[in-house]
Amino acid sequence: MGTRNVLIPAGSRRGAAAGISLITRSRWYAVTSQWALWGAAGLLGPGAVPGERVDWEAPGGPELWPALRAALPAFDGLAVYSRPQASRTGLAVLLLRASRPVGFLKLREDPAELDREQRALSAFPGGLAETFRVPQVLDRGEAAGLHWLLISAMPPRPAAPAWRTPVGPLLEDVRRHLARVLHRPEGTPDHWEPMHGDLTAWNLRRNGRGLPWLIDWEDASWAPPGADLFYYRASNVAAFGRPPSGSAMRGTTTDESAPGHAEAAAFWLDRLRARSDADHDAAFTARLVHEFHRVAAVTTGARGSGAPPDPR
Repeated sequence: MGTRNVLIPAGSRRGAAAGISLITRSRWYAVTSQWALWGAAGLLGPGAVPGERVDWEAPGGPELWPALRAALPAFDGLAVYSRPQASRTGLAVLLLRASRPVGFLKLREDPAELDREQRALSAFPGGLAETFRVPQVLDRGEAAGLHWLLISAMPPRPAAPAWRTPVGPLLEDVRRHLARVLHRPEGTPDHWEPMHGDLTAWNLRRNGRGLPWLIDWEDASWAPPGADLFYYRASNVAAFGRPPSGSAMRGTTTDESAPGHAEAAAFWLDRLRARSDADHDAAFTARLVHEFHRVAAVTTGARGSGAPPDPR
């Protein structure tokens, strides 16, 4: 069953519910609706799920999936997440056996993103840090010209953003763990730090009790201090029209007039230029660009005038 870029298996109630868990909405009413849909699929079956019924043609040609079946744990069903951005191609598949998840498979033409994610996840033995949890790497390989990474799956139920999780201690965890495993390219400025690279409300999720999950480490790299923090703040403003709550930002430094923040803003503006105007979320990217231009202007203005920042 087709739901924009998520394909939900129509063969069983549990399989359909597992597929619904791949939808990562963040607004409260969307998460509530997802829970209702998840419950309806589990109770009434796939017929309760709206959306067009489609015949999915697996990518990669006839050679890929037999090769994957030989390399991966046994599976008899799939739920599919297809990246909607034109500038970021790729596919993710929740592998199911008897309608239960046995792994989450990422497929890419370019291995670089998977290399970064595999290296980043290796920094967290047992999938745990002090303030969050991550998927564990199960296997890695290549088949029919495509590169793949198999990681453990989150529990197959809807996950909501971890709004109240303080990001200050979380980011310290990220920096400390990644510093041990991330390759530092030649020419990286000495003061740059490791970052997650895509810290957003839809990648920091609470799924049941215990620590929140921090997922999607494909952009882990080195960046100016504060890059993750400012991206988290800017993505909240761009997506929801407001910065994160005070409880989430407690203990962090968000004084936008601080000189170092101009470097973080310039870093993100440079990265955002690589995104395509054809992406489905091009409007979101445009709002991100606007927010980082605003931060850069605040910093530049404070430097030029010598006056304290406007408290408003």
